[in-house]
Amino acid sequence: MLSRTQRLCFAYSVLAVLLFSVVSLHARETVSPVRGPASYALFGSIAELRDDVYSVDLNLAGEYAPCKCFSIYGDFSYRLLSYEYDLMLHDQRHEALNLHVNGLNESYLGAKMMPFPFFGVDFNWRLPPREGSRVNRFHRLGISPFGLYDFTKNLTFGLALEYFTFLEKQNYQPGDELGVKGSFSWKLLWDPDNHTGWQLDYTLLYRWRIQESENMNMDKPYRKMDDLERGFRIRVDAARYISVFKKSLGIALFYEINRGYLFGVETGHTLGLYAKFLFL
Repeated sequence: MLSRTQRLCFAYSVLAVLLFSVVSLHARETVSPVRGPASYALFGSIAELRDDVYSVDLNLAGEYAPCKCFSIYGDFSYRLLSYEYDLMLHDQRHEALNLHVNGLNESYLGAKMMPFPFFGVDFNWRLPPREGSRVNRFHRLGISPFGLYDFTKNLTFGLALEYFTFLEKQNYQPGDELGVKGSFSWKLLWDPDNHTGWQLDYTLLYRWRIQESENMNMDKPYRKMDDLERGFRIRVDAARYISVFKKSLGIALFYEINRGYLFGVETGHTLGLYAKFLFL
């Protein structure tokens, strides 16, 4: 039998799922630190610059863990707007294009299994967006084994390996991808009983496409898309947790380099603000 706290967590999770369904929110991917199963609800906003396109999303996410060894989660958002500005100099014409892109974005569903305190596996599924995005139009399935190591009671290191494959659509098959992600989590002036204090997270992700995408509509010699690529992403979170109704509420700000290259410079930036309510 579930305890009263667990029943409340389950009820909140069901309510959150129903709310997500009603408002039809879908999400865009951000780099998240490596973490084990937990129960929480998150609401935030995201501002992004990528490929000369400015966009703003509202973000909802939640995870339910009936025990420390298993959880299910979802990450959802709604793109409010996207705006692209193109400027041509040297006495040439100036162009400004408002994309008016808003609506459903990508959505992420998944489950974590952690049979050991230091090792687990994350299974995830990314659904394609609708009106909220013009990229990532394919279903993506992923598996990510991960490990956690506590250097001290307030410093945790996480490492995850990622493998992604895509479902074919309209005779187009995107290439599979691999990734390596590492994160450090520091807790400062931390009260472990009330789960209050400061928490800083630093996350580095390196991902690469291991095979070329293929256009099956072409003859076999011309199917390869010549789109092998690799790059890194970096994210830093700063959160302050306080006690609310004997639970823990965190207010956090994060910054992310959302696209970069090993021997180049970053080409995209993300800034986010969110509130995270932990069900302890």
